[in-house]
Amino acid sequence: MEEFEPVLVRNVRHSDLERLCKSVKTYAGCYVLKEPSAEAESSGLDAHCWFPSRDDSVLFQLQWSAPGHD
Repeated sequence: MEEFEPVLVRNVRHSDLERLCKSVKTYAGCYVLKEPSAEAESSGLDAHCWFPSRDDSVLFQLQWSAPGHD
């Protein structure tokens, strides 16, 4: 299995965590939530996401960045 860099989604609001979870599961991925770095001025969390293939990673990024997508 090839290794890919994680997809980093910054500043995920708590209200969007369920949507993030569903989106990651759609592409058989996994994620880890981390507090933002100390210099970041955000109230959200950073999500580091991994997927089984590069295609899944790209599809997730397209879905997550689509405005108003649930």
